[in-house]
Amino acid sequence: MSDEDAAVASNIGMEMRSVWMWAAVAAILLAGEVLTTSFVLLFFAIAAATTAVVTLFQPEMGAPTQLIIFGVLGLASLAAGRRWVKARMVSKAAPAIHNDSNAEFNADRDLAPGAEGAVLYQGSPWTAVNEGPEPIRAGDRVKVARTSGIKIMIVKVNL
Repeated sequence: MSDEDAAVASNIGMEMRSVWMWAAVAAILLAGEVLTTSFVLLFFAIAAATTAVVTLFQPEMGAPTQLIIFGVLGLASLAAGRRWVKARMVSKAAPAIHNDSNAEFNADRDLAPGAEGAVLYQGSPWTAVNEGPEPIRAGDRVKVARTSGIKIMIVKVNL
């Protein structure tokens, strides 16, 4: 192998290392995005992957040029991409809040005044607190006085 062939082989090896380096940077940034879900690293991961592809087809490109391409692509995709993601996320209407106050149902368990327990409400088990002065017996008609976090405060309905 001549010195010229050795130099060409060395350059090809260096160029392929640049491609793999950019691919590794893209993978690391993508993993970081998965962990942080900030929608920032994603765009720089795309820029790194694009830089790897450009470096694959333009192997004579130097490191400073590769860094400039990465920086410009990263910032441009971040500016455009965040605006696009924000528009998609903000445009979704928030679900209406269902106010359970005054909803009535039949209690399926006994609850002493101030006691807390699981009751079946709207087909799902809920933590309920008897806010009324009277004990609630299974089968009694009750109403939701209010909600507090994930609990419903119930009182017995006097018929």
